[in-house]
Amino acid sequence: MTQPPVPPTKPLRGPHDLGEIVGYSYRLYLRDFVPLFLLALLTAPLQLLSGVISQSTDSEAAQLAAQYLLFPQVFVSLIVAGSLIHATHVITGGERPSFNASLDAAFERFGAIFRTALLLFGLAFASVLAGPFLGIYWLFKKQATIDGRRDWWLGWIPFALTMYLAIRWGFQTQAVMIERKENWAALDDSAEAVRGQWWRVLGIMLVVSLIVVGPTALASAATPLPPLASSAIISGVSALVTPFVIVAQTLLYYDLKSRPSSAAVAPRPDEETAP
Repeated sequence: MTQPPVPPTKPLRGPHDLGEIVGYSYRLYLRDFVPLFLLALLTAPLQLLSGVISQSTDSEAAQLAAQYLLFPQVFVSLIVAGSLIHATHVITGGERPSFNASLDAAFERFGAIFRTALLLFGLAFASVLAGPFLGIYWLFKKQATIDGRRDWWLGWIPFALTMYLAIRWGFQTQAVMIERKENWAALDDSAEAVRGQWWRVLGIMLVVSLIVVGPTALASAATPLPPLASSAIISGVSALVTPFVIVAQTLLYYDLKSRPSSAAVAPRPDEETAP
């Protein structure tokens, strides 16, 4: 079957609008469906096992076992995300991705992926506690900003600071896999890319998420089925939509890195930066 061609006149690692990000993500995924889907399918066995255990019985032991499976699921998800980002990087470089090579690349960088994700999780948790204090801080520091901006909602709307940081640092795995950075360097790389374009990034990722809501919602309708069948459907659909989301996110990362507007926005000399 002939796969839809990707227009060669548009650099895949260059700037794109929303329509191009969605369209190219679909085309790239369709063209290299087999390796991308197989990589995402690596998450299915643990999801299937967890679903069967949690749905088949209400005993405390079974529920506890299902909760313990969350930890290996996180590890596998990080590996799958890294391998899909590597595969996307290979595709946008004009080559065809390899299942084995992409998986090897993710394993090679797994330590950096895990440490960076752990740092992000810790900072996100801290931001939940820090939100109210930021609002109080801004009451007394009228010139304080974050990334050159002073958005009142960051300090006064619950969890707003956490959401802001999640978008700001949302490309840390791309930074680890593509730029070979980790920890604070990876978070800084993502922040520099997003700076000045936070609302645009949020909007694009919301659109991408809405595209996969339909299949995910249809899969959840299988819950009344026997545990094995419903878990198989849900995990299979999850594996089906995951590559599209990660390819789109990676194309957006290239877009942000290629735009002059992603450069740091320097605060005015009289502004202070909130810690």
